[in-house]
Amino acid sequence: MRRFTPLTAGLTAALIFTLSVAAPGMAATPPQVALGISEANWYDVDNSGSDAVDAVTTELGYQPAIWSVWSDWGNPNTGPFPTAVVDGLAHKGVVPQVYWEPTDPSDEYGLDCSKWSLSTIISGSHDDYIKAWAAAAAADGNPIILRFAHEMNGRWYVWGNGVCDNTSKKFRQAWKHVWNIFHAAGARNVKFEYSIINTQYVSADYPGNKYVDYFGFTALDWGTKKKWKPLDQLVTPAVTALRKLSKTKPIIASEIGAGYNASCAKCDKAAFFSQGYPAMVAKFPQIVAIVYFDYDMRGVGQDDWRLQSPQPAMDAYKALLEQSQFRGSILGSNATK
Repeated sequence: MRRFTPLTAGLTAALIFTLSVAAPGMAATPPQVALGISEANWYDVDNSGSDAVDAVTTELGYQPAIWSVWSDWGNPNTGPFPTAVVDGLAHKGVVPQVYWEPTDPSDEYGLDCSKWSLSTIISGSHDDYIKAWAAAAAADGNPIILRFAHEMNGRWYVWGNGVCDNTSKKFRQAWKHVWNIFHAAGARNVKFEYSIINTQYVSADYPGNKYVDYFGFTALDWGTKKKWKPLDQLVTPAVTALRKLSKTKPIIASEIGAGYNASCAKCDKAAFFSQGYPAMVAKFPQIVAIVYFDYDMRGVGQDDWRLQSPQPAMDAYKALLEQSQFRGSILGSNATK
């Protein structure tokens, strides 16, 4: 939300009226949406003029508003608070969306329940790490979106519902435990994102409005005739489930992807952007940001999600960036509690 210098009462009222009410016969200006990117070289942020953000900006012709960052608790390289990356992004005016994952990726799938189940978070086993991360974030002061324990209602992560001894009650307890540590550290610059992947346990896992700033969700359009859907239809179940929790809390489409399959005539990846993005935000104006998952995941049995696969998809995405509606800033959205 833009912040205006205080004016006289009459002029302020006039401005508010002018901004909120369209003239007869005129369409209201659609709200701006922030577009972001998840990239394999996410860690390459050094303000050298040729880092990963600069490369993406040059390729797209516009700088992403959000940049995904990964931080695994048990990884000595990415586990500590990523000061250099956060500060580098802040220097550019880009907000990090941090995938903050309570796991150790050196284990196969990180599914060591004795170390990483929700019970270990609740018991305080990770408190030293959480407190250090929260204190560093508070000291840094730059805005951060924390996508903590995302896709908890899937069964592929160690924090997932039904994995180890995890339950919805334990997820809520673990979330509140972490949030309370950040709150005690004064890390008000860190905004918590409750991010789902399907409609299971959405209400049962939810820790409550006090503990969540943004909703988020994953939606991937697989490049097959059986699975492909128009984007607004693809996201409807997840967004509808989140809106049952709150109809005012801002939503981030935090991991959006479209696969490419040349043999699938209906899998129109260019239309996914040119038609899908506008249709999705028109249907759900609660969505304030969209982060695209720009990865080639064929090596692990998934799709090639990259923007440039194929080139018409990249062209369609770049055309979106020419529209003022998709040049928003997440800094301008009101995270609510």
